[in-house]
Amino acid sequence: MAKANAEATAERVDHLQGMILAGEPNTACLTFARQAWGVSRSQGYRLLKKAWQQIKNDIDESGIDRQELLSWSIQTLMAAAGQAMQQKNPGAVVSAIRQLDHMTGTGYNSHRGHLRR
Repeated sequence: MAKANAEATAERVDHLQGMILAGEPNTACLTFARQAWGVSRSQGYRLLKKAWQQIKNDIDESGIDRQELLSWSIQTLMAAAGQAMQQKNPGAVVSAIRQLDHMTGTGYNSHRGHLRR
């Protein structure tokens, strides 16, 4: 497949950014990029990295207070965990709690100096 020009690359990054913001995991984004655009795994990761950087830049440029954003994110995850408990979905509860632990550093492994693998 021919190498994408700057415009096509920008469109690909924008598309991946949209997927990320819609909640798609990195692996789904990478799979999409490889199948839809025929890019290599490493090129898919480069595009994904650019998409994440674009998201970060958008947040930085918006002037959003990071502490306010963290507070909103925590509240959203707590609400998601509560909804998952009501729906008897233990996997989603664990996922929300794991993400809260990751964001806040308050979990068991955070205090013991363990690294996640």
